[in-house]
Amino acid sequence: MIEGKKNSHPEANRWDARYQAELEAWLARSPRQLLLDYSSLLPESGLALDAAAGVGHSSLYLARRGLRVIALDISRVALRAAARAARQQYLSVYPAVYDLAFACFPPARFDVILNFHFLERQTFSAYRQALKPGGLLFIETFVRTEPETQDTSYYLEPGELRARFSDYELILDEEAGLPPSRARPARGVARLVARKPGTATGSRP
Repeated sequence: MIEGKKNSHPEANRWDARYQAELEAWLARSPRQLLLDYSSLLPESGLALDAAAGVGHSSLYLARRGLRVIALDISRVALRAAARAARQQYLSVYPAVYDLAFACFPPARFDVILNFHFLERQTFSAYRQALKPGGLLFIETFVRTEPETQDTSYYLEPGELRARFSDYELILDEEAGLPPSRARPARGVARLVARKPGTATGSRP
């Protein structure tokens, strides 16, 4: 894992504290259901990017399916847990502390890109560049249902995700409501599974 200097990013500090306090609960979670539901589309090998990977549930799942995975997150605490699990299971997961607000990736590098419950609009153009022709994109994040109270920094506008990737093959494109819970009010969620136009060429070693 790329450790770098001591984290001074306020969001990093906030997430480090949250993961530290709730680590066991995070570790008990499963890979994202969207990924499981469309797992039959996944290639048997290649390179994947898991953006905002957290403790790495989805990264580990992809690695068990035969992919090599770069797992990015702003939280060192979360990535240490992901790295530990990958070592214990002898899986090809490579965590790195990374601020996705400044996302920049090599062109046509990834066979699969995941983005779950995270929104940084700058990443959309970075994903488009970094995904190989024929590569798969999985996105699930929140969408505004109450414009007066929901900050656009954390919520998509209705239809925004579809518009961003309208030129892709849209395998799944839906927006749905999430019921309120004890901790959160009702929210909307946008889900997208899409294939980049073009023919897959295989992964570089």
